[in-house]
Parts: sequence; C-alpha cells; structure tokens
Amino acid sequence: MNQSIKHITSTLVVFLLVFGKTHGQKVMTLEECRQQAVEYNKELKKAVLQNKEALVNQEVARTAYLPSISGSLTGMYVPGVDVDLSGGGFLPTAESEAAALAGDFGTSNIWNPGFPLAIDNLSLIYGGLSVEQPVYAGGRIKYSNQQADAGVSIAGHALNLKYSEIIENTDQAFWNVVAVEENIKTAREYIKMLEELEEQMRAMYEVGLQPASEKLRVSVQKNEAELNLVKANNGLKIAKMYLNQILGQPLDTDINVSHNVGADVLLFDLADGVTQAVNQRSEIKILEKQKEISELDAKITRADYLPTVGVSAQYTNFYINDLNESFDPQPMLAASVTIPIFQWGQGKKKQRAAQLRIEQAQTDLVHTNDLINLEVMQVRVQVEEAYESIKIAKKSVDEAAESMAETKASFEVGLNTTTDMLNAQARWAAAKSQLIQAVAGFKVLETKWERVTGNLYAPDGEPVSQLQ
Repeated sequence: MNQSIKHITSTLVVFLLVFGKTHGQKVMTLEECRQQAVEYNKELKKAVLQNKEALVNQEVARTAYLPSISGSLTGMYVPGVDVDLSGGGFLPTAESEAAALAGDFGTSNIWNPGFPLAIDNLSLIYGGLSVEQPVYAGGRIKYSNQQADAGVSIAGHALNLKYSEIIENTDQAFWNVVAVEENIKTAREYIKMLEELEEQMRAMYEVGLQPASEKLRVSVQKNEAELNLVKANNGLKIAKMYLNQILGQPLDTDINVSHNVGADVLLFDLADGVTQAVNQRSEIKILEKQKEISELDAKITRADYLPTVGVSAQYTNFYINDLNESFDPQPMLAASVTIPIFQWGQGKKKQRAAQLRIEQAQTDLVHTNDLINLEVMQVRVQVEEAYESIKIAKKSVDEAAESMAETKASFEVGLNTTTDMLNAQARWAAAKSQLIQAVAGFKVLETKWERVTGNLYAPDGEPVSQLQ
C-alpha cells in the first residue's frame, strides 16, 4: 500500500513539474515577435494617433471652401423709458410748390403735439442669420489645403519610419537570444568533451600513465568552461528580458524562440541600394514634404498682401414691445473687397523670411540624402563582410572538428599531449561560436538592409493598419 502511494505521489510530482515548465514557457517565431512588438509599441500607437490627427486637419482645411453660416440674437431691456422724440409746434406751410421747393415756408395755424414716448419698460430683441462665402483669397485656401495634404503624407511616412525601427529592433533582440542559446549549447558540448577527457585522464593517472598535473590541467579548463556557461546563462536571461520588454510582456517570461539558424545563408541582391534608398526612404519623403510646406508658406505669405473678395447674405428681424410688435424681416446682400495698400515693406520682409526657410529645408534634404547614401554603402560593406565571415566560419568549424578528431586519435596512442587535446577542443568551440555569431549578425544585417534601402514597411493587413 505504501509503495502504491509513493508511486502515485512520484508520478504526480513529475507531472506537475513537467506541466509547470511547459506552461511557463512561450515559444515564438520571428514573425510572431514582430507582430506582437508592433501591437504593443507605444510610440507606434502615438504615430497612429498623429496620423489620424493629420487626416482630421485635412478635413478641416477642406471646409474653408464652403460657405460659413452664423446666427445672432441680441436682447436689450431698458426700464422706465419716458422720451419725447419730437417737440410740439405749428406745422410749416408754403404758398405754392415752387415756394416749398425753394424752402420758403410760413407758419400755419395747425398744431402738432409731437411724439412723446412713455413706456414703463423697453424690451428689444434683434435676431439675424448670415451666410458668408469667400470668392477670392489670393490662393490662401488652396495652399492651406495643399499643406494639409502634405501633413497627411508626413504623418504616414513617420508612421512607417517608426514601424521599420520597431521591426529592426525586434529582429536584433530575437537573433541575440538565438545566438546566446546556440552558444550555450556549444558550451555544454565543450564541457561534455572536457568531462570525458577528465575521466580519461583520471583513469590514466590511476594506472600511472599520466601525472596528476595533466589531469588537473583538464579540470582547470573544465572549471573555466563551466564558469563561462554560468555567464552565458545569465546573458541569456538578460537577452530574453530585453526581448520581453520589446514585446510588452513581463520581463521574467520564459520565452523560447523558434528558428533555423543552421539553414544555408544566401547573399541577397545588393544592387541599386542607393537608388532605392533615395526613392523610398521615409526620412527623405518627410523632408521633401517639409520643403513643400515651406514653399506653400511662401505662397500664403504673398497671398496675404493680395486683394480678398467675399459675398454675404443676411436675413434680420427685430421686436420692440409696446411700440410696434411686428416688423417685416429684412433680407440683405453684400459684397466686400479688401485691398492691402501700404505696410512699410512688411510683406516683402515676410516673403524673404519664407524664402530662407525654403533654403533651409533644401539644405536639410541634401544633407540627409548624403548621410543616407553613406549609410547604405556602409551597410552593404557590412553585409558582404558578414557573408564572407559565415563562409570562413563554416570552413573553420569543419577544419576544427577534423583537427580535434585527428588530435584525439593521436593523443590516445601517445603522439599528442594533453595540451594539444585541450587546444583542439577549444578551437572547435571557438569556431562554432564564431559561426553562430556570424549567422545571427547576418540575419540582423538583412533586416537592416531592408530598412536603409526603404524596403521595410508595413504591407496591407499588418497589425500597424489594424491600429488605425
């Protein structure tokens, strides 16, 4: 009975340990990491909001073409009104029409009592509705709409720029985790080799074929390798923390990455990189639009000193208590023309300042273009170097493995020393680590090449479009 309980308890403990480890781990591919990073990133969400704001501003600019409608209502209250609008008197008279036209009046015997106004409280209400339509504003409305269009384009390119930065950072963190994990595997293989050699040296020492110093030399090398493995494991924790931070999940999430670092690496097309960058980089597109906005600013400044023409229509009515409570509504049509005449040269100075801003924008554009050309050429050299490093590293791994096998065979027949064996194993481990680093670095550079040439952008259906 006790044995059965022990068996059930042991099985349950093993199940819980295995299940707990599987549940805590999260396996993700590179594409899944990219998608989650895009969905989480706060700066990208801010860029999406800025893009929406630009679209709203574009809609606002469009309304300037439409007539504006406004209404007004004014109320006035005056208590205790007692006013004599005109005094009384005898009415004037003329002997004939000619005399009246000549202003020759006499006084009649007809009395006019005047127009006294006595109202306890005077209430007046005035209301109106007006419609105004700009006819000509020197082109300001058109240029403002073009600026709004440019703002939408800038916001879109800024969104894509942030997206490409997130993808590159995610890829770099992902392949950093891959490189550390693979190096840990290599370190464990290396330690296993040292353990086997240590056991072999112990057996040879016990039968008197090797001195204790040879066995201790292997033990010291193994201890150093184990220390390096501890450091590598800590490095893996830090690398996973950084990846978790980019993905927006708890830093202690035990994430595992799915990859195929051992697959053959092919050199992609590096031709026309500079041309692609000049035509497609978001930074250049943004600066081009900023220059366009500066040019439109100059046109708007010039339009400020051109005549403006507008028309309006009004429909008014008012009410006065105890005097005349009913008045007919009064429609009115109006047109206005405003012509700037003299501002002490203000317009010319403002246009000069606007032209200087255009020149600054052009200077920024040329400077950024030069920097991007340099960046593309530098990344191209790095890609070519990384590809050659992979080929050399693969050759080194093969040769190191062959050398280690030959050294081991010679060591077992006494033709090589312990130091030779240790050196051969260390060279194999170093070559394997260099190959892993070279492949991971090449993968990161592949993404970086897409970014610097302007080919890293969110296609339709990507999460970045869902954020909008």
